[in-house]
Amino acid sequence: MALRHCFCGASVLILLAGCGGEADVPEPAPVAVDDAQADTGPTPSQMLADLGVSAGIYELEKTHASLVWTVSHNGLSKYTTRFTEFDATIELDAEAPERSSLVASINPLSVRTDHPSGPDWDITLASDAKWFNAEAFPAITYRSTEMTDLGGLRGRVHGDLSLLGVTQPVALDVTMNGVRNFPWYGERDVIGFSATATLKRSDFGMLALLPEIGDEVSIQLEVEFVQAE
Repeated sequence: MALRHCFCGASVLILLAGCGGEADVPEPAPVAVDDAQADTGPTPSQMLADLGVSAGIYELEKTHASLVWTVSHNGLSKYTTRFTEFDATIELDAEAPERSSLVASINPLSVRTDHPSGPDWDITLASDAKWFNAEAFPAITYRSTEMTDLGGLRGRVHGDLSLLGVTQPVALDVTMNGVRNFPWYGERDVIGFSATATLKRSDFGMLALLPEIGDEVSIQLEVEFVQAE
């Protein structure tokens, strides 16, 4: 999930005119710009260096990670639920961030809805063949295939999501929130991201209760990763 970063600067030319008389203000002479110097913003690798991010393997810091998803309920509300057990690893190439990679896995049995009926509905949602069918498909997995720069601290991770035995491309829009070094991790970096994605559950064969329960699923991730020892 490491991002390519690019800051684009702009210069402003201010022309000052005198208060008296009608003397013409001369046009400024054009300044030739060498193509090699036209983009003076930092490269993605420079950006990571400026932030102090080190290359290496980064593992999900599970005590500060959340995966929430919403789906329309009868067009009246965005019903919100989450997974509580998931894992992910980033292999960060600081010299060429676009070559970094992400793999993730979700346990469908960890779905939590806070439904008034209690955990029985969560068990049904996780296990029933028309929903997540966890006995037949015990993991939902994601593996990145490409990373692109969206400017600033934003990027897009393209990858393959496997759900219910079907694999489809899903893109994550990601914002890097920063890097910290906490005493309890020694010299290891901790990096944080926010990410969003949308998908259609029908693309994976989950057709139950359409259209009363919506087809489009919105996903929100808030995650921290700690550099592996």
